[in-house]
Amino acid sequence: MLDISLLFQEVEDPRRSNATRHDLHEMLTIALLSTLSGGEGCVDMELFGRAKEPFLRRFLRLEHGIPSHDAFSK
Repeated sequence: MLDISLLFQEVEDPRRSNATRHDLHEMLTIALLSTLSGGEGCVDMELFGRAKEPFLRRFLRLEHGIPSHDAFSK
């Protein structure tokens, strides 16, 4: 299976180093999958992540769990 996060490997993280609790590439993967599933915003991204967490953990580390809608909006 293609590692979806490879699509984002060249994207640099613009966030400050002290605000990077969640991996940017994992967040982008969840955002993409949520959008492809009909999600329309940050709240939908969090809800998608929580609903699909067992599936997402098959290929994402999610060291600090599913990012909140606030993390996606930043």
